[in-house]
Amino acid sequence: MSNAITYDAARRRITGLAEDGDQDAPVAACPGWTVKDVVAHLAAGLGDFTAGRFEGVRDGSWGERQVADRRDVALRDLFVEWERNFQSSEGVFDSPMGPVLVAEVVSHEHDIRAALGRPGDRDDVAVRAALTRPLQELDRRLRAGGLPPLRVVLEHGERILGEGEPTTTLRVSSFELLRVITGRRSDEQTRALDWSADPGVWLPVLHLFGTRDTPLDE
Repeated sequence: MSNAITYDAARRRITGLAEDGDQDAPVAACPGWTVKDVVAHLAAGLGDFTAGRFEGVRDGSWGERQVADRRDVALRDLFVEWERNFQSSEGVFDSPMGPVLVAEVVSHEHDIRAALGRPGDRDDVAVRAALTRPLQELDRRLRAGGLPPLRVVLEHGERILGEGEPTTTLRVSSFELLRVITGRRSDEQTRALDWSADPGVWLPVLHLFGTRDTPLDE
């Protein structure tokens, strides 16, 4: 399945969730944002990806700008903007940015599901697709930092991260691993997973977008 198809399917699921749910519900995974704010970020973010506008990505102002600029925009108008940006972004999904966009939209889908009390699609192929880019980055971090290799056993197979033969194994679902890597779990929650040894050496690099100070229960 192509990145564009996977992304669009998640976009349509999010649209349905936001239409049927409370657009003002706070999203615990994105402190300070509501469901509508997450939609605004996704709609505007896709346009920024397509145009190559990445100012503020490192300090977090990239997403905050997108949300602030659309505070007074109606939810339905955000859907229109998102649709328009999707229709003009086809080439982006065939670039190295494609897997990044898939990881983002699927992660935010589950942020919204948690906010609305509508969990689901955790076993969907989209979750496994969303892991593609984060696992590549995690592998790069282990190699660059000279960290011990790690065997990750998922429901559909295993993956060795880092260089060499691993002596430690993490058994975890694709969904839970995605939530860990994208910063939706605290160190306490990550330690509580099924590790064959103490995970302390990997914790500093395991959360690609920072870690939570408090647990996020979903």
